[in-house]
Amino acid sequence: ADAGTSIPSLRTNVEHLSGGQRQAIELNRFVHWGGKLVLLDEPFAALGVEQTRRGLEMIRQVAARGIGVIVITHIMEQAFRVADRIVVIRQGTVAGDIRRSETTPEEVIDLITGGTLSGAGAEGEGENRGPASEGKESRL
Repeated sequence: ADAGTSIPSLRTNVEHLSGGQRQAIELNRFVHWGGKLVLLDEPFAALGVEQTRRGLEMIRQVAARGIGVIVITHIMEQAFRVADRIVVIRQGTVAGDIRRSETTPEEVIDLITGGTLSGAGAEGEGENRGPASEGKESRL
């Protein structure tokens, strides 16, 4: 995956690289070794605007190769830029499982804060409700 991240030298120790450069190396290693699913927990929490943009582009490239990507984030803009589906887990239970194209950031925030949406896999609706540990494949 390439989103324009450059490394000063191949001899540079990883400990001397920025957070964005480290993430680029990790994602490329993952792709190189044939990974099938990558889980990123708040991957851009400590990155600047440009590094976040590059990271989101790399996520899109990895997903375009058919590799599953799960991103855990509380930043709606990031979720809506890369997600196919958005799964909201509240207190260990799936509160909503929605296609990104069928919802808005405001509706997702409502699910996060305790609201429900008709047809979103919310409490009492559909098959998508249940403990988060059910092992369903999800992409955010």
